[in-house]
Amino acid sequence: MTDQKPKGYAVQLYFDQKMEDDFFIFRESLYKLGINPVLGKLDDRPHVSLGVFGDVDIDRVVEITSAFARLCTQLPAQLDAFGAFPTSSNVLYLLPVPSQPLLKLHTQYHEILQKEKILSSHYYLPGQWVPHCTLEFELSDEQFNLAFQLCKKHFSPIHGTFASIGVIAFRPIIYLTEFSLPKQDIK
Repeated sequence: MTDQKPKGYAVQLYFDQKMEDDFFIFRESLYKLGINPVLGKLDDRPHVSLGVFGDVDIDRVVEITSAFARLCTQLPAQLDAFGAFPTSSNVLYLLPVPSQPLLKLHTQYHEILQKEKILSSHYYLPGQWVPHCTLEFELSDEQFNLAFQLCKKHFSPIHGTFASIGVIAFRPIIYLTEFSLPKQDIK
């Protein structure tokens, strides 16, 4: 890790390997059709962020996340739509179906954070969270419009599971730790 202080930290849900591969195949297809990679150059894994933090005791966040991951199980994940946030950052994302198990997992994580007096960005709080998997961002308006049209023409849903939870520092992205989620017992 560099001596430079990270701009922030995030706790992220990661997909199973096949789903991650399918995401990369789709994103690479956009690059081949003329989209200039921005996020694709940052070594970013496809994910859905549960929380994003500024100045925080990251060791405590890792400890909490480790304990939380042991209480969870893998969840079905479905990226069934695409969309954009109305900001100047031109964020294009794939939208996971906000299933009850996903929303419950998110809420339970934030209840623990609240008890520990750890504050996440308000965009990630229950009731305000828009679960999303960023496809690209910081595109020029022209590139953003092209990417949106290409998604409209070429996107197909991507299905799999949420298989692990990780903690990162960002910009640059530094993967700090990752915890596998146990598979659900099917009875």
